[in-house]
Amino acid sequence: MDKLKQNKLIINKLQSKDIEEVLFALKELRNTGNKELIPAVIELLAIHKSERVKKQITELLYDLKYQAAAPYIIDAIKSDNYNEIREQLLSVCWQSRLDFSEYVPVFIHHFINGNFNEAFEAFTVIDSMDAKIEKKLAVESIQKLKDRLSDIAENKKELLVELVHILENKETK
Repeated sequence: MDKLKQNKLIINKLQSKDIEEVLFALKELRNTGNKELIPAVIELLAIHKSERVKKQITELLYDLKYQAAAPYIIDAIKSDNYNEIREQLLSVCWQSRLDFSEYVPVFIHHFINGNFNEAFEAFTVIDSMDAKIEKKLAVESIQKLKDRLSDIAENKKELLVELVHILENKETK
């Protein structure tokens, strides 16, 4: 079966009303590692009612191994369509093995503009990065945080100070 037919088959199963079929499709997807279906999985996370399905999706996203999946997750984080699951998607970024260091501005944006939980998840993503952050990106991020200090909610200001320190220590020369 060619990849296009296989993708359509998995998408049909993901959209099934039968929870067991959806769970089976997620297991199948986990085995095939098809990164092109990440947007469909994220959409399912946003709309599905079953906690079992949501748990399986989250675990699948945590276990992603293909760096090519990172842009799909970032696109969803940036999309207003996924406001309800943004916190979970941010969590995926620090719990997966993927490198999100080039997306630091996205995390800075959500640190500044998000609620406390989103800010905490964005903070955790940057804090847990193994990769160094390009100096220019780190300097720009620090400056943006400092520029927006007066806009930051009081409950995030301690995190902001720590985030600046983390960025200073993660930048490359």
